[in-house]
Amino acid sequence: MLKGPFIHLLSFFFLLCLAAFPLVLSSAEDGNILFNFLGMFAIIKTFITGLFTGDAYYFIQGDRTVFIFSVIGDSFASSFYYLIMAGVVVLTLTFLFGIWFWKLNERFFGKIISLLGILPDFILILLLQLLVTIVYKSFGIKLAKVASFDSDNMAVLLPVITLIIIPLLYAVKALNEKTKDVLTQDYILTAIAKGIKKKDIYLYHVTTNVTPYLKADMHKVLAIMISNLFIVEYLFNLNGITALFFQTQAYFGYQYNLVIFCLVALFLLYGAVFLLLYMLIILIERILKYD
Repeated sequence: MLKGPFIHLLSFFFLLCLAAFPLVLSSAEDGNILFNFLGMFAIIKTFITGLFTGDAYYFIQGDRTVFIFSVIGDSFASSFYYLIMAGVVVLTLTFLFGIWFWKLNERFFGKIISLLGILPDFILILLLQLLVTIVYKSFGIKLAKVASFDSDNMAVLLPVITLIIIPLLYAVKALNEKTKDVLTQDYILTAIAKGIKKKDIYLYHVTTNVTPYLKADMHKVLAIMISNLFIVEYLFNLNGITALFFQTQAYFGYQYNLVIFCLVALFLLYGAVFLLLYMLIILIERILKYD
């Protein structure tokens, strides 16, 4: 019964230790790496004490002290906004090209998506920004914002496209294989022999038997999106959690308490987006089941 809470507590303690590593690892004069074991526990103790005194809730930003919860909420909302939009599009296109149009995907769309999938994220982003710039200079047509300059003029289209491509490639490929397997099952062949319409077979038999695999793969899909989020928020200058995590450390030095709160926020972000996408798949299953 205590297994779950104990694992979560152990995971949090591991997180506290991991975040302290940059502060307790140093290089000796002979080139060896030194690890200050006791120093790590001193840092963790100071942080936990700060949670009760209030010191842990502030970080340094230049010559001013900032209350973490005054900025981390907006960063969380920004990251959530991009992830949930990209996630819904990935699910929609996965249903279309992974199940219903899987043959068309294999012949045409799959090759395009595979070609885009071999490009590293930062190359893809630079190509998209370059394409928008060329179109604007050649035809005077502004297709999308190439970066965000302030919170009122955020780039949306290109960041969402970048977040979509790689997880979509993985999910569509995975569901293509499962769809092929399901289509060879006896109950599908029986349905075809009975003259049931192809649309109904795909809608009520194939889809409902493939979606459990999609639910099982949601952790991988979302993990890919979260890993892409680091690059997307940096290159498009978005005010998300990873921007707060990296840029504050880069400009104002490593701050242990801010790192911990950002990592916890990333876990919460992962959980919130996963739960919503998972519930969306269940909703689709229920609609098809009771239609």
